[in-house]
Amino acid sequence: MKTIAAVFTAIVLSLGGAAQGAGIKSAGVDHVGVNVPDMQQAIDFFSSTFGCEPVTHIGPFNMAPRAESLSLTMLRCGHGSNIELFEYKKSNGSTVMPKAEDIGASHIAFYTDDVKAGVAYLKSKGITIIGEPMTMTSGDTEGETWVHFLSPWGSELELVGYPKGKGYEKKSKVKLWNPSHPAN
Repeated sequence: MKTIAAVFTAIVLSLGGAAQGAGIKSAGVDHVGVNVPDMQQAIDFFSSTFGCEPVTHIGPFNMAPRAESLSLTMLRCGHGSNIELFEYKKSNGSTVMPKAEDIGASHIAFYTDDVKAGVAYLKSKGITIIGEPMTMTSGDTEGETWVHFLSPWGSELELVGYPKGKGYEKKSKVKLWNPSHPAN
């Protein structure tokens, strides 16, 4: 009986992906929402720069008292999370761009195997690059190269690449999701 219980336990533990504790059983991140000042400019930027495709659009909705109207467009971007664009017209919200270190500030990182070529492309389009690409040479993120840049409307975004993997992968059973190997 103990053998059957041990085999059953081993089978159950081997099923599925990463362990999930109590709470909401989530399959993963569905989308990331981003407020933009001009919907068409944002769609054009994400489409021409990263190959994202607009899939759904709803609105405008009256959002009184928060805003005169709200429109939403959902983009599909490769093998990664979807991006939901929000455009508020005549809103009560701040027009001051949050700094990267502000609580609640966020950014989206786009994966590429060649960050250097990505930076050259962004520069050719007049996009502001923040600093130089940084390659991690030790620790958990060894092998990762990244650089931040600004969207045409000033949101901070990131290019990141680690075509040969990251340092932590040598010692950890749990692997971070990788858009270049989405099934793993």
